[in-house]
Amino acid sequence: MDQYYASLAKACASMGDFIQLYMENIPDSFAVPSLYFPPPETDPSGSAFNSYRTDYTVYAKVFAATRQDAEALAEGISQGIMLKRCRLPIYDIDGKDTGGIMKVEPPTTRIIDEGVAQITLIYRIIRGYPKKVVPGAKEIKVNTYDKGGKS
Repeated sequence: MDQYYASLAKACASMGDFIQLYMENIPDSFAVPSLYFPPPETDPSGSAFNSYRTDYTVYAKVFAATRQDAEALAEGISQGIMLKRCRLPIYDIDGKDTGGIMKVEPPTTRIIDEGVAQITLIYRIIRGYPKKVVPGAKEIKVNTYDKGGKS
């Protein structure tokens, strides 16, 4: 799991009164209320000369005893994100705030079953391409002639 995904999960879990945060498969005897944070779907969506962008979508599930409880917990996360202006802290591997901020799209929520609500969370990461030395024209023999006059 990457730092952004883990930071988003930690931020969402802290916005509700959850007994358990699941990031792996949900066990048969799972606890409620709980938050299931599956791996994000990825969508490489843009590139430039020196960077590229990947969109990530997480379909988190809130499990509670009733439909109303699940909806209230999901709405609490959604409102918590909105109150932070959709800017959440980035945490390091030890769980300490790095001082960095990640921007997420305004979350959407919906009831998907009795006692289950879904929160859709979208964030984008722009990464730079690795610095790489590109060979010059002389190194790859473009428009140059050897001593025998042949190219």
